[in-house]
Amino acid sequence: MGYAQLVIGPAGSGKSTYCSSLYQHCVTVGRTIHFVNLDPAAENFNYPVAMDVRELISLDDVMEELGLGPNGGLIYCMEHLEENLDDWFAEELDNFLDDDYLVFDCPGQIELFSHVPVLRNFVDHLRRKNFNVSAVYLLDSQFMTDVTKFIRYSRVDEYSMVSFVPLDLRMESSVEYALSQIDNCIQWGEDADVKVKEFCSEDDD
Repeated sequence: MGYAQLVIGPAGSGKSTYCSSLYQHCVTVGRTIHFVNLDPAAENFNYPVAMDVRELISLDDVMEELGLGPNGGLIYCMEHLEENLDDWFAEELDNFLDDDYLVFDCPGQIELFSHVPVLRNFVDHLRRKNFNVSAVYLLDSQFMTDVTKFIRYSRVDEYSMVSFVPLDLRMESSVEYALSQIDNCIQWGEDADVKVKEFCSEDDD
């Protein structure tokens, strides 16, 4: 089983700095670790890059050839990566051993987490490849002094802990399903069936 750590967070939160510090630490303790750049707009690295998405596609090329802006171009690049998970990415993974530890330096655009399923599908692909996946969510320490910014960017992390249930008020089955999920949540998932407390009078006999 391989190990994969995804370093995520808003732009400028210190993801690349974290990767650089992690690399220095691993060198000090003598541990082997490999870093993967998933940001098609990245340019400079303070750590050795074992796999680089820019070898597949770069943001500058997309913006020049397709006339897209930075955000639209980045989404296009990541969707292109998703389309090549079984080809280019699989071939790159074959260069590593089964028990290697990979750290993925991810792009910081929030749209990749909130609007498109690219990174979620990427994680699912790693799991299918028998990787044990974890994530490190970084937030700029300056946001701690600004309540509005702190709550706004913390919600991105909390979004992954929420389960959404579709509800169509025109369909009785949809309403029943939503109510059953609510009942299950109230019981902390203990039982699938709703608990009904019986108030039966005891026999005096």
